[in-house]
Amino acid sequence: MFAHLPFTTLGALALAMLAQANLSSHHRRSLTGQSIAFACYGGGGDCECPPDLTGGAGTLINVYPGFQCAYKGGACTWDDKTGALQNVNQTNCPTKAACSTSSGCECPTDLNNNTGVLVNQFAGYQCVYTNGACTWNAAGVLQNTGQTNCPTNKTCSQLAGDS
Repeated sequence: MFAHLPFTTLGALALAMLAQANLSSHHRRSLTGQSIAFACYGGGGDCECPPDLTGGAGTLINVYPGFQCAYKGGACTWDDKTGALQNVNQTNCPTKAACSTSSGCECPTDLNNNTGVLVNQFAGYQCVYTNGACTWNAAGVLQNTGQTNCPTNKTCSQLAGDS
C-alpha cells in the first residue's frame, strides 16, 4: 500500500493526519505553507500544497528528488540527476550513486558490502489532507488517481519565502 513512501514519510503522514483529524469542523485552520520534515528532500525550496477538491488545506509531507534503495543497515536516498547522497547521516550509504540515462537507477553495493533493493524512483511532491494524501510527479500529474479529493494536475508552486 505504501510502497512508494520512504519510511520516515509514513511517520510524518500519520502525524499530519492526526493533526488534521483533531481539528474540529467548527475550528479549522489553514495549514497551507506549513512545512514538516520530509524523508529525502535535497533542498531548493518547498512546494506549496494546493487546496484539495473539497477545499481542504494540505500539509507538505514529502518532496522526492531522486531514488531510494533499502539495505540491511538502512535506506539510502540519492539525487537521480547528480547522484549526490541526500540522507548523509545514514552511515552505510555511498556518497554518490548516479543513474544511467539508458538503464535507469540501480542500487550500488553499500559501504557494508550489502546489496540493495530499489524501493523508490520518483520526482514530485506529496501533500496530506483530511480526506487523504495526494502525490504529483515533477510535471504536476496526479499519481494516485484513485484518491478522489486530489486535483489531477498541480505543479509544484514554491513558497514565497523559499529561495
